Amino acid sequence: MEKISALKDEIIKTLDINKALDIVSIDLEGKSSVADFMIIASGTSSRHIQALSEQVFEKLKINGDRKSTRLN
Repeated sequence: MEKISALKDEIIKTLDINKALDIVSIDLEGKSSVADFMIIASGTSSRHIQALSEQVFEKLKINGDRKSTRLN
């Protein structure tokens, strides 16, 4: 559970550093067999949103999350 919490914090931090707006984390533990949490954020434009997703993806690759590297 600590690893999941650390991952969630890292994603939120990355979004915040890159100026994402309205960042919300929803706890899904025990409610979904697919995910433990969901993070929702918005951006100022489609280009900004694309950049946010790329930044989060790169952070996940750096941290070695093998499941996340299969997104592309």
